[in-house]
Amino acid sequence: MKLSIVIPAYNEELRIGKTIKAVKDYLFLKGINFEFIFVNDGSRDKTVDIIRKSLEGFREYKILSHEKNRGKGAAIKTGMLSASGDWILFMDSDLSTPIEELEKFIPFFSSSYTVIIGTRKAKGAMVEVRQNFFRENMGKVFTFLSNLILGTNYSDFTCGFKCFRKDASFKIFSSQKIENWSYDSEILFLAKKYGFQIIEIPVRWINDPNTKVRLIKDTIGSFMGLLRIRANNVLGRYE
Repeated sequence: MKLSIVIPAYNEELRIGKTIKAVKDYLFLKGINFEFIFVNDGSRDKTVDIIRKSLEGFREYKILSHEKNRGKGAAIKTGMLSASGDWILFMDSDLSTPIEELEKFIPFFSSSYTVIIGTRKAKGAMVEVRQNFFRENMGKVFTFLSNLILGTNYSDFTCGFKCFRKDASFKIFSSQKIENWSYDSEILFLAKKYGFQIIEIPVRWINDPNTKVRLIKDTIGSFMGLLRIRANNVLGRYE
């Protein structure tokens, strides 16, 4: 089995080297055949240089670049559709969910499940560093609205640690249309719509205070994204 690791990166020169080392060391230790897919989403710093330097001597990686910053959803889509692994994991560049949590996913690679998503909100999850009160509760509201508007039943839409079998990944991300922060809701809506078997796995999570989420602007944009998803579905754009 081959595993693809997709990591979107926007001005991540201060964190990406540490993340690469942690992921690489863990997967080497586990003897997992893997490739890295980095999507440079219009970075203006030394992100790409640090990626290359951190992977000297390792050939199984790609760096894909957007000329301008298009948003995390766009970066994830680019990476997922470029991956060649049997299973494809996308994760955040800040290691908010440690790579060791993949251990919980591996038993399901040989099961009937085709979409495995990390959750911070189900029994057994461990949030080691919490968001502030306002951000945490806005997240709960977004989860509620996503389930209400999209007719789904997930405990956590926005945990950035999700894994897809290759066939499910291609089908879902080929149909993805949202590029902003509501992309998570869209891909989980599509996973359900297309009949893929989905399981939520409780994971460890550590809030990074240096998040690039702009709370008010991105919250409004994400809510509008939910309405776009419903409209796209009604208009047959996901068929």
